[in-house]
Amino acid sequence: MWHEPSEQWIMTLVAGDHAKMYSSPNLTDWAHLSDFGKNNGAHGGVWECPDLFPLTVEGSDETKWVLLISINPGAPNGGSGTQYFIGKFDGVRFTTTQEEIKWLDYGTDNYAGVTFNGLPDSERIFIGWMSNWNYARDTPTENWRSAMTLPRKLTLKKNKQGYYLNNFPVTAIDNYTDEVDEGIDENNDSYSLDSFNQHRIDFTIDGALDSFTVDFSNKLDEHLRVGYDAKKTQFYIDRRESGIVDFEPRFAEKLHVAPSILDSDTDVSMSLFVDASSIEVFVNGGSVVLTDQIFPTSPYTEMELIGKASYKGITISKVRRIWD
Repeated sequence: MWHEPSEQWIMTLVAGDHAKMYSSPNLTDWAHLSDFGKNNGAHGGVWECPDLFPLTVEGSDETKWVLLISINPGAPNGGSGTQYFIGKFDGVRFTTTQEEIKWLDYGTDNYAGVTFNGLPDSERIFIGWMSNWNYARDTPTENWRSAMTLPRKLTLKKNKQGYYLNNFPVTAIDNYTDEVDEGIDENNDSYSLDSFNQHRIDFTIDGALDSFTVDFSNKLDEHLRVGYDAKKTQFYIDRRESGIVDFEPRFAEKLHVAPSILDSDTDVSMSLFVDASSIEVFVNGGSVVLTDQIFPTSPYTEMELIGKASYKGITISKVRRIWD
């Protein structure tokens, strides 16, 4: 990247378990500046795909620097994942006072993502590899293997618990979605479609957040469950009965959980993007995110809302194929 304050190019790379910063006036001659991370963050595996950039804290004039680091293995739900650090960069060193490990996505299938420089209004757009090295070579597919996540806009936010990186699909996705009207009734607890592939589901939990489950199923009694456990204050994806799961032992060995970082008992929004072999879950516009691959043997045709939580504003939208 070009670092305007120091009028030099900055290169960030990783060497095993830490990051290294280099500078150059001409993109040809490079000088080592500093190292970061030997005593920071998660070290359960090799560090990869560093990405360093500034972001302004939403609703303020404060600017912080963000460093993305992918790691494999060592992610919170097994295998590959992306951690991030929030701190300062002075043209020589990246520093942070962050003590806890922060993860961009708590699902098992968002890895090695990068962002793009030079976008309008200094937006920071992220795209990740939707897979995990635990089973990437063994997925039960033909002619293709894995996909990319939806492109997501990264924003930096701050709440009572500190700074955190928010990520949510770019607004351009709205140009490809059409709300489904037929059969949608807010008084219902279950919904049926010929297929939930290529669909977006949005709803709000009214008031205090209580335990709930969104259960997708098909006629073969395969189930994909997304929800919240109030006792453990965790959001989760449960793909243990989602379809083909036995191709690799670690694919369906446990729930994939994400800690809640919500401040209060105000309404909580949920956005679920379901496709033939994936689900991307966004809580409160990307405050908590989980991305998982799934391999049902038949499309899910039923969606049931289960639990004590009060639902409102349910919409189901069809997401069009971008190449049609």
